[in-house]
Amino acid sequence: MNKKAAIIATVAIVGLVAVFALGGSKKSEKKTADASDATIKITHSLGETDVKLKPKKVVVFDYSALDTMDALGVSEGLVGLPKSSLPASLEKYKDEKYADLGGLKEPDLEGIKSTNPDLIIINGRQEDFYEQLSKIAPTISTSKDDKKYLESVKNNINKIAKIFGVEEKANQEFAKVEKKIEVLNKKVTEKDLNALTLMVNEGNLSVFGEESRFSILYNSFGFKNKDKDIKESSHGQNITFEYIAKQNPDIMFVIDRGIATGSDVKAGLTAKSVLNNDVIKSMDAYKNDNIIYLDAPTWYVNDGGLTSLNKMIDDASKAVNK
Repeated sequence: MNKKAAIIATVAIVGLVAVFALGGSKKSEKKTADASDATIKITHSLGETDVKLKPKKVVVFDYSALDTMDALGVSEGLVGLPKSSLPASLEKYKDEKYADLGGLKEPDLEGIKSTNPDLIIINGRQEDFYEQLSKIAPTISTSKDDKKYLESVKNNINKIAKIFGVEEKANQEFAKVEKKIEVLNKKVTEKDLNALTLMVNEGNLSVFGEESRFSILYNSFGFKNKDKDIKESSHGQNITFEYIAKQNPDIMFVIDRGIATGSDVKAGLTAKSVLNNDVIKSMDAYKNDNIIYLDAPTWYVNDGGLTSLNKMIDDASKAVNK
């Protein structure tokens, strides 16, 4: 091979190497891009939604979902939420770096749009806005099925874990929850305890049964519902003091709605003041110190997150850990 031919061959080889190298680089870049754009299909109560894996900007209207994100260490992408009813356990999210996006029942659509989210998480309180929110960003609902409460909660935790790639940690944490419930259920069952679940709303009384938003007390924790004929509704069945005295349950669980929603409750209308009367004092639950005031914000606006679920178990355990 003469000198000229050798030079031409060398140039050709260098060119081929460059082409292959460039092709490999483009493939690498494409692979990286594909990974960042990867999505997962999430099935929820309102349908199916393609959600970006490990979204960078998240708007959350379901406090229990935020509670779970916080517990799993994946809340760094939060950009906004409704702050007016935020429970004390999530108070750090009142920080100014998070946008305040309206109320639990009245989302600020323009505010949400301005955050340019990759994902919006809602629950039943915002489902009327689902179509509007879905036009802003992929939206999923983590609302719960009261009749299958614990199963529903577990499914919601799994959804969040899959989106953020922390399934193993979620499984480990939920296994601890299930163990705590097993221990509580055994104690309740052994003592054969019945209960009523009351809500006090500025002097008004209502009661909830085993298919209500507080069904976990009966269907998972093991308490027997004292009244099997309670008519279920989102705010419970209206009752009187005479009704409570007639039922005379072993345990009385009480939620103060005013405290739960952060309302300014008038003097004399808190749950403890309303129930401070001779009728209640005549009951076995009062005499045996078995009126359990549940942590209202946890049970009413933040129930079913990984951390709040543990708090719910601890609250109910007061009835047997004496």
